[in-house]
Amino acid sequence: MADTLEDKPLILKKKKKIPAEGHGGAWKIAYADFVTAMMAFFLLLWLLNATTEEQMEGISDFFAPVNVSEEKTGIGEALKGLEVLAEGALRSASARPKITTQIPTFGDEAAGEESGEERKSPIESNPESGQTKTPEKADEAIEIAMAQIQQSLQEAPELAALQESLLMTPTPDGLDIQILDQRERSMFEGKSTRLTGYAKRLLALVGSIIAELPNEIAITGHTDGSNYRSISPAYTKWELTADQAAAAQRWLVEAGLPLDRFRRIVGRADTELLDIQEPDAPRNRRISILLMRQKPKGDSG
Repeated sequence: MADTLEDKPLILKKKKKIPAEGHGGAWKIAYADFVTAMMAFFLLLWLLNATTEEQMEGISDFFAPVNVSEEKTGIGEALKGLEVLAEGALRSASARPKITTQIPTFGDEAAGEESGEERKSPIESNPESGQTKTPEKADEAIEIAMAQIQQSLQEAPELAALQESLLMTPTPDGLDIQILDQRERSMFEGKSTRLTGYAKRLLALVGSIIAELPNEIAITGHTDGSNYRSISPAYTKWELTADQAAAAQRWLVEAGLPLDRFRRIVGRADTELLDIQEPDAPRNRRISILLMRQKPKGDSG
């Protein structure tokens, strides 16, 4: 029995461990890119959810140059740009009232004088006459122009209720026509540059009246003293009011005013409050349309 066990061969098995091949690090780079992309995606979703429409408008205005118009442009016009769009392209469902008035030019003789000659239109005044008008007659012409605008407001039933939003003041520079915000009515949607229907109706009315005058026009934008937060630190109340003044100017052009009538378009931010006692009052948010007084003939200054 012992011999049988000794004759049986003894087999020893040994497993040889072969080291695994080294892995590259390319997957780590791909995974890092994936995680970064997902983080950016969720950050974008969070920003879109946390950003208000007013802030988005501020971002859009920041990347859009102020002097770029939304209309088509061309060459050969009065100001080498801004071509009139096709007829009817800018007409809205609510037609603007067409008002024809006779308004004297600042510096012309007062209207209503009885004479044998046919009264000339302000635009048809004789440019070769060197007659100098007195300040009294110029002030009288401003008062008559104010009366004509007020009468036109009263004759338009849909705009009679908006008289409180219109403030007209004679100044040494001319007639200052200001369109004010009210608590229940605003010229712009929030603190943006989008005109409301109320503002478009008033601007169309004012534009149809002052279109009869040859005076140059200056438009100034104002806002209130409340805090203004924009998505961009570079877009402040100065840029906002300048853009609002430019928006009003574009609508006046659509109402029929030629481009060469505009002398300047500026924004004053909240530096010229109408109601100093209440800086946040809606009246401080306004657009000023100045009919600039014409210089008398022969005035070298």
